[in-house]
Amino acid sequence: MGIKTAVITGSAGGIGGGLAQAFYRRGFNVVISDVNQQLLAQRIDSIAGSNADGRMLAQPCDVTDQEQVQSLWHAASERYGNIDYWVNNAGLGGTQKSIHESDIDTLMNIVDVNIKGVMIGTHIAVNGMLKQGGGRIYNTAGMGENGFTRPTMVSYGTTKRAVGYFSNGVAKEIEGSGVTIGWLNPGMVITPMVINDAKAMGEQRWKKEGRVMFRLFGTSPEATGEELVKRILADSHNGTFIKLLTTPKMLAGFIFGWFGKDKLVPYGI
Repeated sequence: MGIKTAVITGSAGGIGGGLAQAFYRRGFNVVISDVNQQLLAQRIDSIAGSNADGRMLAQPCDVTDQEQVQSLWHAASERYGNIDYWVNNAGLGGTQKSIHESDIDTLMNIVDVNIKGVMIGTHIAVNGMLKQGGGRIYNTAGMGENGFTRPTMVSYGTTKRAVGYFSNGVAKEIEGSGVTIGWLNPGMVITPMVINDAKAMGEQRWKKEGRVMFRLFGTSPEATGEELVKRILADSHNGTFIKLLTTPKMLAGFIFGWFGKDKLVPYGI
């Protein structure tokens, strides 16, 4: 068998960057994509350096643009052949404001990237994988996937609830086709988005609204990527939901999370 290939949207950093690193370390060809070409180049350098051996490709892509997502598929397939894994990971966070205080354009951008982007990516990946004879798709959900609500994160949570519903529905539509789909809840990850939001909140609001939870349960994008890819590669079913922050892990975090160094200090939050 040849080298397998994984395509990951929103992978210039954060969870997507962690996924890219984990796939690469396991010998995959890895195609990373994002709207920022400079950050993509930096990500390849940080993962592979001068030892990439042609196993990494960066392709700029706005996931809300069908033509750009189709170009991402073509670039990956022309370079590496069959695409074995396609991860719709690109996403935007909440506005850190209530719905009535938020700018409408900002709210619609969140919906476009987090829902429209997943739909476009899934549509293109399913069709491409049906033509090549199979493949596996994963969509990144997150906070709100289970109906949990949090003030100032309603827009984000709404979109992630939709990702779970959408992925579950598509799984039923493509059952038995040779193409499978699943969805991911990475838990609480200390991404650049979280760090920027924490700094924008100010120290007092951050302490009140998020710091304790991220200290107890937060993980790095790299550790999260490793665990997700491990679970993805072990999965052989259609319609799988992979959730990293389970109840036992939360209990362990409550018990042991206060001991040792404060993991948030190095990030300045």
